Amino acid sequence: MTGMGRGTWLPLSLLLLALPAASRAQDPCAADAARWCSGKAPADLLSCLQSHRADLSGSCRDYVEWAMVSVEALIQDCQPDAFQLCRNVGRGEPTVTCLSKNQGKLTRRCQEYFDAFIRAEVAIARDCGAEVARSCPDVKAGRGDLYICLVLKGKDLSPACRKAMVR
Repeated sequence: MTGMGRGTWLPLSLLLLALPAASRAQDPCAADAARWCSGKAPADLLSCLQSHRADLSGSCRDYVEWAMVSVEALIQDCQPDAFQLCRNVGRGEPTVTCLSKNQGKLTRRCQEYFDAFIRAEVAIARDCGAEVARSCPDVKAGRGDLYICLVLKGKDLSPACRKAMVR
């Protein structure tokens, strides 16, 4: 995708997981993810699925392509905020952390994604206790930071936690 190079400031899977829950109600990639990407952190999942594109089921392949288009839209929505508020912090996780700290100052379109992270934390608190204790023990819930931490650092998530992460 042509715009991906400029959008590398935000991990792709973090963006994928922020997509509206209705669009992900049935995970068309669950079997492929278990087969090809078992044990991968959520931040590595989309990249892993892309690397096995030829081996994926048709529905998963279609979903990955749709996700990449959606990710590009999200990057475009948050890129001005990242440039204005976080240009000197470094790419990837530092930019995500900076944007999270600037909630309330973000454009409406970018803020909507962080609002989705916050909504996801309700399910995470219920279904990801062991994963949070292991991967994100010092991160506090409430601003989406716990969700972001599990996306970036969570490995070997339980099935219930994975489900909570994609609601």
